[in-house]
Formats: sequence, structure tokens, C-alpha cells
Amino acid sequence: MRVLNEKSELPVELECYGLSQDQIGNKGWWRSVFSKGAPFIMEENELVSSILFVWQDPQGKEATSNTAAVLLDVNSITDHHTWDPVCLRRVIGTDVWLGQLTINSKWRGSYSFIPIEKHQLPDSVRQTGDGSREAQRAWWLSVAVNQISDPLNPLPELVSGWGGSSPLHLPKATTELGWQEWDRGELNAIPVSRVHSINWSSKELGNQRTAWLFSTATSDAPLVILLDGQKWGAPSGTLSVLQYLTDTSKIAPAHYLLVPSIDGPTRWKELSCHHPFWQSLLGELLPIVTSILAKDDCSTTDFLVAGQSLGGLSALYAGITFPECFSKVISLSGSFWWPEDSRMQAPNDTTSSDEWIKNVPANSLADQILKNQISVSHLHVFLNVGSGEADMCLYNEATYRAIQQKGGRVHYEIVCGGHDWLSWRSGLTDGLRYLMPARS
Repeated sequence: MRVLNEKSELPVELECYGLSQDQIGNKGWWRSVFSKGAPFIMEENELVSSILFVWQDPQGKEATSNTAAVLLDVNSITDHHTWDPVCLRRVIGTDVWLGQLTINSKWRGSYSFIPIEKHQLPDSVRQTGDGSREAQRAWWLSVAVNQISDPLNPLPELVSGWGGSSPLHLPKATTELGWQEWDRGELNAIPVSRVHSINWSSKELGNQRTAWLFSTATSDAPLVILLDGQKWGAPSGTLSVLQYLTDTSKIAPAHYLLVPSIDGPTRWKELSCHHPFWQSLLGELLPIVTSILAKDDCSTTDFLVAGQSLGGLSALYAGITFPECFSKVISLSGSFWWPEDSRMQAPNDTTSSDEWIKNVPANSLADQILKNQISVSHLHVFLNVGSGEADMCLYNEATYRAIQQKGGRVHYEIVCGGHDWLSWRSGLTDGLRYLMPARS
């Protein structure tokens, strides 16, 4: 394992971060750390910042603790495909674990700690298995369930697929309208009474789920369909932020339909350019939504569909496949490698203006657009991907160029972040401001 700053007697120069190097780990030292809040950030220069991560072992010093290592998992920066992960280092004789990374000063992303015991150490596990890539992945998945957020981070905890994580906003990260106010506790929570629960029992799909309808409009307005709707509910802060941005005239009033994914396998099926899913949504779910809005003398003027990852792929597919309904699309980190799984391994990384077409997978949406098999001339699209997503940037670039070349209106941006809900939350609001601005 790679222990951060392994050779120094003390893992880092604490004074650079405004912390005392004296009596480290005693009650007074911890009081100071808690009062300041973590992680600690120091700008090295115009481009990069150093981040100090601090974790207090709840079991105390090494003599009383079962924790043998603490993995540092920074979304889209930590390598999940190695037996040599980056770890924090215990300050000997204390309950203090420290680690330091240098990251682009524009970065915004989530991070977590993964405490593991001696029998879970990668070297121990590797020696008992075959050391294969599959064994390494199995080991990572087994320890990832120990993921915890940073108790010292004063900002609200984030909930990902693995568990709790914490936000990391570096000094030059772009401004998050609404989300900064939410994180500071300045926005009101949305009352349960304002969110309609809709039981969607689909005969066509053979399943059922609860969708949610929320309005910032009091009359006819666009309907925004949010895929993976369970992630955008009231506890996430999204509804409060949408209300705030509407009230401050950053986005137009709208009705929001949050459509959840049921589970992993169902999500993979329904959001992988699956025509029956959208046919069912339009034919079965939307009539219920229309009926609910009618009771408040409201209706939908047009539609916008938004999604991330597979949802970003599905959102663009909906816009292409149902042009009579969808003309506005927000796609965040869209999985445009689909349908070629193997293309995720080694795309052609090139900066040549003519070479991007080599990154277009056969039968993908971009491929079909370029071959004039499908039309995008009616579309207005907001595409967003994180710089830390490596090959995903190439596929999103290829899709952007295909849409642009064939007459669609498209805005494309690469943000300094990863495949991460912390990036997607601001990507969503940025997309809404672009496609659905408030009227002056």
C-alpha cells in the first residue's frame, strides 16, 4: 500500500495548514481540529492545491484499535484497479490518521475513508488468492462496504451507491448557485405536502415503482423529467435548490417528475436505449401526471429530460426517438460508449480535430447520427462530463461533435470533477439555466 508521505517522522507539516505539531492527538489538539473543520486546503500555486485529510480512530491508539489501514477514496482520482491503494498514515502513539494529496485547484468531488483490519489488507488478501484482476476487484468491493464520510467535514454528507461520502470544493472550483446556500443551511426544506407520490404500475414493463411530482410553477409550465429520481428527492436538497433558483429568477418555473430506477439490473435494462421504457412512461405515467396537474389548473407546455451516466444516454435517446415530445435534453456524464462495453478499455486519446471519429462505437447514438439513421436537428442539448472521467470525455466529445455536425443545437463542457453526484448536482442546475432560463 502507498502510505502518503511515508518517509517523514510526522506525515505532513501541520503548521502549513494552521494546525499545531505539538501534543498532536490530545484533547486540545482535537478541539482545534474540530473547530476548524476538515479537510484542510492550502493553495500551492495558481494551478494546484494541497489537501490534508484527518481522521480520528474511534478505537484510539494502535494498541487498542483493530484498524490496520485507512484507504483514501477520492472519486475519480483514487485508482480502484490496484493492489497498492493510497492510504492515510497513523501518527504513532496517537488516534490520529493523516494524509495529503495535491489536486487541481478547480476540482470539485466527493471523498470518503475506508478503515480496514489486518485480515483485509491487500497484501494479505492477494497472497491467499490468484492475484488476478478479478480477485483485486472482489477485494475492493469487499472493503468498499466500510466506506464512511468524514466526521470532521462541516458540510452535509453525500450519499452515493457505496455509502456516505463528503464534499471537497477546492478554491477555484466553479460557483454552485443554490447549492452553496443549501450547504450553509440557508434554504428551507420542502414540505412533504408539496410532493405528490405517484404509483406507477406498468403493464408494459411488468414492474411498479413510486415516482414523485414537484412544482415550482403555479400555472402551465415545462415538465422536467429527472431520471434516477430517487437521487434527486427532497433529502438531497435538490427540490429546495430548484425552488430557490426559481424564486431568484435564475430558472423558469416548472413541474418536475422524478422517475426512480428500481434496482441495478432493471436500471441497466431500462436506461440502455430501451424503447418500451419510454413508451410506457409516455403512455402510462404521463397521463397520471397530467391528471394531477389539471386539479391545480396546470398543464405542461413542453418537456425536458435529464439524466446522468446511463441516464444521460437514455435522456438523449428519448430526445432522438420521441421528437414529438422531447426537444430539450440534459446529459451528464452520458454513457455514450454504449453498446460496446469493450470500448471502455482503450479509446483513441487524440487531440487531432479529425481523429475524434475514431472514438465513435459502432451502433452507438453518435454512429447512428453520423450515418443519418436518426435526426437531431430538432434537439437542444446540454452535455457535461468530468475531466476525471478519462475515456468518458472522449465519448462525450464524439457525441457532441456528431450532434453539432448534423444540425442539433448543443452546448458541451468539461468540468473539473469526476463521475460523481457532486458534479452532477451543479451540472443539472447549470443545464436548467441554459435550457430553461427565467424570462426577463
